[in-house]
Amino acid sequence: MVWVDIAVIVLLAHYAIKGIIGGCKKEVFSIGVLIAGILIAWFFSYEFEILLHKFFGSLTTRLAMSFLLLMLLTIVIGKIINWLLTDAEEPNISALDRIGGLCLGVAHGWIFIIALVLVAGLTALPKDRWWRQSKYLPTLQTTAITVKNAMGAKMAKSINYR
Repeated sequence: MVWVDIAVIVLLAHYAIKGIIGGCKKEVFSIGVLIAGILIAWFFSYEFEILLHKFFGSLTTRLAMSFLLLMLLTIVIGKIINWLLTDAEEPNISALDRIGGLCLGVAHGWIFIIALVLVAGLTALPKDRWWRQSKYLPTLQTTAITVKNAMGAKMAKSINYR
């Protein structure tokens, strides 16, 4: 097991704990914001990368950075909206709501990790030794390729894991 496998486990545990604490309703909203962020980044990264031309020389680096920036911007806006819509009082969360939050939290973490693997496919990271030695990245990479093939945008042509 290499460091990236431990990072995957830590990220999934983080999202699971966050789901238990926040409950099902918060996780549903968070997953919706994450998916919206991924879709916005996926479909508009190619147009947004033009604005990054003076900061990064490589097209793949610009695409990866534009994807990350658009996704993070969408998530920040979603967090602000969630904060504005949340009641100031601490809600009573039932055990069933916490279990639902746990399941959705793990799904949230999985979606986030797949998005990171998609972005990594835009870079030279998949050629590194630690990537090839990972126990979890081959499965995540297969899932990312399935997502890439299903979405079929201009940016998908730039994603490569070889």
